[in-house]
Amino acid sequence: MIQKDKKVLSPSSERSGNNIQQAIELFPTSIYILDERGIIIEVNSPALVLTGGERKKVIQTSFINLIEENQRSYFQIILDKSFKTTDTQKTEFRIIGKDNNYFHTLAFAKRVVDFEPEKKLCSVTLVDLTHYKMQEEVIRESQARFENMANTAPVMIWIADVEGLFSFLNKVWLDFTGNEMGDDLGMNWLKNVHPEDLEKLLGHYQDAFSSKTSFSCEFRFKRKDDIYRWIMINGTPRFSREGIFMGFIGSCTDISEQKESEEKIQKINIELAEINATKDKFFSIISHDLRSPLAGLMQILSIIADDYDSLPNDEKQQMITDAANASKRTYSLMENLLEWSSVQTGNIPFNPQEITILPLLNNLEALYNQNLMSKGITLKINVEPEISVFADKKMTETILRNLISNAIKFTYPKGTVSVSSEPGNDFVVIKIIDTGVGIKTEKLSELFKVDKIQSTWGTAMETGTGLGLILCKELVERQNGKIWVESKEDEGATFYFTLPAEKQLTI
Repeated sequence: MIQKDKKVLSPSSERSGNNIQQAIELFPTSIYILDERGIIIEVNSPALVLTGGERKKVIQTSFINLIEENQRSYFQIILDKSFKTTDTQKTEFRIIGKDNNYFHTLAFAKRVVDFEPEKKLCSVTLVDLTHYKMQEEVIRESQARFENMANTAPVMIWIADVEGLFSFLNKVWLDFTGNEMGDDLGMNWLKNVHPEDLEKLLGHYQDAFSSKTSFSCEFRFKRKDDIYRWIMINGTPRFSREGIFMGFIGSCTDISEQKESEEKIQKINIELAEINATKDKFFSIISHDLRSPLAGLMQILSIIADDYDSLPNDEKQQMITDAANASKRTYSLMENLLEWSSVQTGNIPFNPQEITILPLLNNLEALYNQNLMSKGITLKINVEPEISVFADKKMTETILRNLISNAIKFTYPKGTVSVSSEPGNDFVVIKIIDTGVGIKTEKLSELFKVDKIQSTWGTAMETGTGLGLILCKELVERQNGKIWVESKEDEGATFYFTLPAEKQLTI
């Protein structure tokens, strides 16, 4: 028996085995030499270290026994295939190593033809991937934890690579846009940015990537319902442990409500400033423009009362005329003040109804007969009898009275004041045209501003406060109309205002 064993393991066989072992010992990876049955006939030292066995205990054992059980049948297929071709077969499986621990390996199986060609041998080279697989698993777990946190965050989260291309978007982002992940990656997300904000946003974005510094910017972003919302984007650069720039991570927060609150506060501040200006102007009018004519009227009446018998008749007549004019101006100013204050406090009644314009103008013409005659001014009314509006009668009378009075005041003697109308589908346009002094271009934008009111002398030295135009503007806008003026200095002025047409019937 011993002789037969020695014959089987002849000196030539031993030399061949030694040659194989010497050859495979040169490799740092684990190498197993298998016969076609899968029996191990030779191993190198790294293989023994991996499996934790002794060479004499490993030789003549089945390699398949080292493989995790559920992967053995697949390896047998790979092994069989390697004996039928000279191509290298590659696969991955786990083997049972030292201390019964599993190791994840990358295996290369290839038929061996350099030693004993008459025998069918196969080399299996194992590369231990356990460390790399553990790192991959850690990375996957870390990535999974990050995505879980990102997807449960209350804001939109994004990640961009070193080129500025988006590579990740969380669920909140996708829920906001209604898109799939791939739809907004790269630079595709910019298609939802409001066109007016795109240039500014790209400027901040590109500057941040160039300087590798944090940035923030506000822009409008289209939601899945096609409504633009105000968004605050914040971005922070990412660096590896070695200080290598890796791109940006950032968030987007919907700040629409905040913007609306800011706009409301700004509007309130503007309104408060206007109220203060109105208050200041109101007291200015009361203290100066109202007191002056009253003081003059009191002085005239005092002279008449004290020296009536000694005054010549012509002086008496002049004083009485001056007193009457002063009382009229004072009454007109008081009337405007009361109406203006009622508008400011919201106490003026508003009763829109169908109004025919022509009768209103005819009644007002009688009111201005004295002024028209004294300056030789012609008042032309070119309004069709059927022209009507849906408006408040008292407000409309006040608007017409002030604009016509203003036109007469600033028209030169022997001039003309015209009133005409242009019917439209929704609104009627009423025009008051004069041939007076006109208005400087730089003053046109200040006419209807309460904080810019200035007293201006008329062509016959008539006085005024400018309050009438402010009152007209507020009464026109109260009725959903508009008022504006066109004028050139020394060429007269045309005041336009609109009121709802009869068929509109809603205010």
